[in-house]
Amino acid sequence: MGIPASQENYVDVYVDESSQTKHRYLALGAMVVPSARADLFRDLVADARWPELPHGEMAWTKVSRSKLDAYRRSVDVFFSPIPVLNNIQFHSIIIDTSKIKDGSYNDGSREIGFNKEIYQLLLKVFRLNSGKLMNVYLDSRNTPIPLTDLKSVLNNGARRYRRDADWPFRRVQFKESHTCNCLQIVDILLGAVAFHVNGHRQKEGASPHKCDLSDQILRLARVRDPSRDTGMAGRFTIWHRQLR
Repeated sequence: MGIPASQENYVDVYVDESSQTKHRYLALGAMVVPSARADLFRDLVADARWPELPHGEMAWTKVSRSKLDAYRRSVDVFFSPIPVLNNIQFHSIIIDTSKIKDGSYNDGSREIGFNKEIYQLLLKVFRLNSGKLMNVYLDSRNTPIPLTDLKSVLNNGARRYRRDADWPFRRVQFKESHTCNCLQIVDILLGAVAFHVNGHRQKEGASPHKCDLSDQILRLARVRDPSRDTGMAGRFTIWHRQLR
């Protein structure tokens, strides 16, 4: 298996999830960044955090009035019209947890079921980025299932869509979100979607800062109703998975 030398053949994919236990709808998100543009993107986000939030972890749960401007600028980097950043994408899937049947389909394991949803999300990313090789970085979590198993399943799945796919998932690793600006951006974009889908935006007493930020994100994403699917492809997509 030869690995092309050029970074132009690669994309970096950062994957995060919303709360798995507290709310009805589970959300998973993946941001796709061309590897050759990854350093530029990270540097622009680092600059956008100044002066309110030069250090520390950005997260949807930490959005506050004093840091709101830093969050706004960081989000603007993702939606930047700079041509070299036009290929950056965000894709999300929404799962109604009331319809999950781990006992029937996943040997009673929520972890197996969760990995199946990651699989669905990453196979969508593969289909939309045909011909690219992928380095996948998942937000670190405890799991008894080795990532080598997930990597093998993903590559086998890719060959079902393209018989000539030569192990497109080259790297599947955990990263600590507090050290990774890209994972933090995924958390914020995904949080904005889940904030609406789980009904928090409509609740009396909802955080005005989260309302402002989520509205900004959906406006820039041109998403009018996050409770509905967007188009399959695009810079910012939402897919409501229909579980059997």
